[in-house]
Amino acid sequence: MNNDASALLQALHVDLDLIKNAIAAEDHATTERIVGEHDQRVRDYLHAHGAHSAPQALQNLLEQQLSLTTRMRQLRDEAAQYLRAERQSTRAANAYLQAGTLA
Repeated sequence: MNNDASALLQALHVDLDLIKNAIAAEDHATTERIVGEHDQRVRDYLHAHGAHSAPQALQNLLEQQLSLTTRMRQLRDEAAQYLRAERQSTRAANAYLQAGTLA
């Protein structure tokens, strides 16, 4: 693997760390920007060097991506659960208010 390919792979790993940090900081705009840039870098790497140029390095990158994707899914599910609970609470409060009005 040449220096250009190594540098690009390193940049891809850095991207994933930056995405992880942006997610932790709940900086959604930065997360979106970095994800787009990362996607383009992955495409550029594969176009320039091919998928078989550094199989172990690409496997490591994929594992890091999968770990990050798993964390993103967990956060999405937690947010969805919170929103469901919030809606249920709002419905209960409205029903309570309506019942009080009817009494």
